[in-house]
Amino acid sequence: MSTVVSPTGRGRASVRRGLAVPAVCAVLLAGCGGGDGRTSPDGGQHPKASATPDGGVRRDAKAVTEYFPEFGALQSVVWKGEVLGEGRSAVPGPSDLRVSGVAVLTAAAAGELRTAYAWQDAPGTPSVLADVRPHVPESPRWQVSDAFTSAVTGERYSGSFSVDFTRKVVVFDTRNPEKPPSSGGA
Repeated sequence: MSTVVSPTGRGRASVRRGLAVPAVCAVLLAGCGGGDGRTSPDGGQHPKASATPDGGVRRDAKAVTEYFPEFGALQSVVWKGEVLGEGRSAVPGPSDLRVSGVAVLTAAAAGELRTAYAWQDAPGTPSVLADVRPHVPESPRWQVSDAFTSAVTGERYSGSFSVDFTRKVVVFDTRNPEKPPSSGGA
C-alpha cells in the first residue's frame, strides 16, 4: 500500500488513524455484552443500547487506565464506547468511536493533577453520551486545562476532560481515543 504524504506530513497519520480506529473499537467495545448481531467493519460486535438496564455502561477500569494513564489511580469508573453513525458493514472503512465516562480518582491522584496543571473554571456541565449522563455529578465548579487535555490526547485525537477536584472526579468525552505510545498503543 502506498501512501501519499502531504507537505504537512498528515498523510501517514491519516493512514495510521484509519488502521487504529478499528482496533480501538474492538478493544473498547469488546465484552460490552448483548451485541445486536450486527458486525462492524473491524469484525467486532456493535453494542446493543439496551443490553443492560443501565444502557450498556461499563465499570471496568482496565481499558480506561490503559487509554488514559494520565488520570492516575482510580477508585471507580463508569464509561461507554459507542460507534458513531450507523456502523453498517455494507459501508467500508473505519468507524468513528466516541468514548465517554466518569472516573473517580484517589485523593493522591486528584492532588497530583491539581498541582501538575493550570486549571480554569468551565461553565456548564460536561458533554457525554446519554447513557453516561446520569453518572455525571452536578457540580458548581468544573475545571479544565488545555495542558492536561494535550497531555492525555497527545494531540492524536480530540477529547474534553473536566475535573471537579472537590469530588475528585474526571468527566471525559473523546473521539477515536488511542493508547499512548508508551503503553503499546497504535
